[in-house]
Amino acid sequence: MKGWAGVAVATAVLMSAPGYAADRGGGCGAMRLGETAVAILRNEPIVKASADGAPVVLLLDTGAEATVLTPAAAQRIGTERPGVTLGREVHGITGDLPTAELDLRSFRIGGVEAPRRRVRIAPIEIVNDFAGPLDGVLGADTLSSFDIDLDLPGRRMILYREQSCAAAAPAWAPPYARIAAGRSPSNRLYFPVELDGRTINALFDTGAQFSVLSMRAAQVLGVTEAVLARDPPVIVRGAVGEELGAHAHRFSRLEVDSDVIRNAEIDVTELRLGEADLVLGIDFLETRRVWLSYGSQQLFLMRRI
Repeated sequence: MKGWAGVAVATAVLMSAPGYAADRGGGCGAMRLGETAVAILRNEPIVKASADGAPVVLLLDTGAEATVLTPAAAQRIGTERPGVTLGREVHGITGDLPTAELDLRSFRIGGVEAPRRRVRIAPIEIVNDFAGPLDGVLGADTLSSFDIDLDLPGRRMILYREQSCAAAAPAWAPPYARIAAGRSPSNRLYFPVELDGRTINALFDTGAQFSVLSMRAAQVLGVTEAVLARDPPVIVRGAVGEELGAHAHRFSRLEVDSDVIRNAEIDVTELRLGEADLVLGIDFLETRRVWLSYGSQQLFLMRRI
């Protein structure tokens, strides 16, 4: 599956890519609020935001339940702990990381003030080879306040007012796929896909450099440990810095609605997610445009490249 994505090129200029169909209003009132550039560096999508007026550079992570700042970033910004702090944990693919909660006075993405300004502080280590140490993670608790037009081929993310009606639709010209989704308590949208003829739940995770399948689901598909032992070994890195050994296995056919990928290469490991067994990462998303409608619990998918 690592061959699904083209060469990642960072961009600092916001513009519509040539040849894209013109966006059009749709659904129950898709109101555009703002836009931010997305740089993809080493299969990691990076965005800029503003926390209490200070610039921060964050990993865009739709698979992360929480927006997190590093202690160094929090100290630089000058955030103060509220009178009452609640101990929380960030859940990774293998374990949990204790955090503290802080309330920002202002949190802006693409010029848009986020309704939710509570963030977690945790000693996560996110170092991009090109961007250097990042200030944290932009996660689903913040993103779910909006409809998100995630246009990674165009290197941009557009924020829309949240749609909550059943007729919700993207501000795109068709054709595109409409996918009914569930919404987990951690604000992740999960949906059914077909992998080698079996239905499993998946989620879109921009924080995953490559797509990953749980060992449990692989065994149901007949991919045993003996089979995996013949596949190339790889390392899977989680959102809180953990690393897992995995094997890159080729599956015959992956169907995401009408989008069919043959001979898909997916990393298999002991993935721990309550709502899904398959994480579709940047290798899948970099060639597709995705609309995340958290309020209506729907996803919309358009192939771009």
